[in-house]
Amino acid sequence: MGREKQNKVAVGAFSIECNSFVRGETTLEDFRHQVFFIGQAISRDCAGPVAEFAGAWDVFTEAGCHIVPTLVATSSPRPPVTKDALERIFHEIVSRIPEDIDGVYLSLHGSAYCHEDEDPEGTLLEMVRKKIGISTPIAITLDSHAYFTKKMLCNIDVAVAYRTCPHIDQFETGTQAAQILVKTMLGEVQPITVLAARPMITPPELHNNALEPYGSLMAACLAGERGEVLAISLLTIQPWIDVSELGWKAIVTVDSNRELGEFVAEKIIEMAWQVRKELTRTHAQDPRSAFNRAFEQGDPTVIADLGDATNGGAMGDSTEILRLALSSSTSGKLALSITDPQSVQSAYLKGVGQEIDLQLGFGNTGDYNELTQVRAKIIKISTSKILYTSPAAQGVIDDPGPSALLKVINQLNLAIEIYIVIHSQPVRVIDPAIYVLFGLDLFEFDVFQAKSHVSFKPGFAPITSEFVLANTIGPTTADFKSLNYCRRPRPLFPFEDI
Repeated sequence: MGREKQNKVAVGAFSIECNSFVRGETTLEDFRHQVFFIGQAISRDCAGPVAEFAGAWDVFTEAGCHIVPTLVATSSPRPPVTKDALERIFHEIVSRIPEDIDGVYLSLHGSAYCHEDEDPEGTLLEMVRKKIGISTPIAITLDSHAYFTKKMLCNIDVAVAYRTCPHIDQFETGTQAAQILVKTMLGEVQPITVLAARPMITPPELHNNALEPYGSLMAACLAGERGEVLAISLLTIQPWIDVSELGWKAIVTVDSNRELGEFVAEKIIEMAWQVRKELTRTHAQDPRSAFNRAFEQGDPTVIADLGDATNGGAMGDSTEILRLALSSSTSGKLALSITDPQSVQSAYLKGVGQEIDLQLGFGNTGDYNELTQVRAKIIKISTSKILYTSPAAQGVIDDPGPSALLKVINQLNLAIEIYIVIHSQPVRVIDPAIYVLFGLDLFEFDVFQAKSHVSFKPGFAPITSEFVLANTIGPTTADFKSLNYCRRPRPLFPFEDI
């Protein structure tokens, strides 16, 4: 008997969630400071030990596939990506895929953005398809907040997205997509992916499996996966991206039966459409009320700064919570995080143990990042990276760049102690990693600032389950009408009542 053919699978990752409403751009160097591996430097765990890439890698290994690594480039949410960075990343992925490949797996986020290309993932998939032809299957995994386009749909065979928010099923998502791809290469299934859409976006605050109706929508996706229905994903999109196909999508991968897939996709997206108004009911409080409430809780409490959510692409440079603290009459101990490379540089020049006058923030009066004067003592400085502990990014390394811990000097007879970690690059404040970097005793603090709508909850759970949502302004605000959308479709709920 002849030896059974070993399937050859190309694997890679390009993952970033972009925000159209923030200043600056994300460069190739920004990727290099986070997760960037080429060719044989790629390993199972290079994107994180529980990432979808790791889940897919295990499946291919167990199936005896020959894995051909291309490029893994992932970033925390940030501003739009530069054209040069995209060209380099796409070249590395496509050029390393052999023409005799049997299948391709790519771990994508689905919400990248470039000023010159509002659909980078679609462009990448189109390039891959052109190289390998129409008969070689392509499987992708996505964040459930992906911006999934018609171009992406036309160039893939299998698509699976997270079914949890906060995202704790990355590994399972990669496993599922890879299993379908392996079955495809063995000729056991013939996958087709279809799409159904509705013109709606909703604030991510209620994108939470623990809450209704979101939990039931995601449960319906899992419950519908049986028989010819291989995967069902509901894409609830991160809303701070100004693109022409903005809206919720249901994507369904079926074995051959396109008509069944279209029926299931339409059923899921219609369920979401019927509850769209319920998904806009915010529990967030005005910033001052949220701030006061946080210090009334008694136990350590997280104040979630919704307008400056770094896991939604904000730069983390808001001073709104700081300004509330400086004008507060409450007492307690507060830890904040602010991105401000200029202030970090000034602190480095001044030195540990010294007092310094700083202007934190970059904005004008009334802006979310309004310039704010503080006098502080420099407690520590650091050039170390952070390691996320949140289940949403467990084991992932991020680089805040040069950073410093400040303690605000009490010149106004404030009863509140304010500690600020200032850092050069934005990081996801979805767990205490940026505070742990400076050895803060977390249980000594009354309030921590998080920069997330939902993902901070499991991240801070080892310390506290107490939290308040501050309805702050900024590029990740829940008030979409305060942002300048130019490309979005019209009509689109909640801008227009359809």
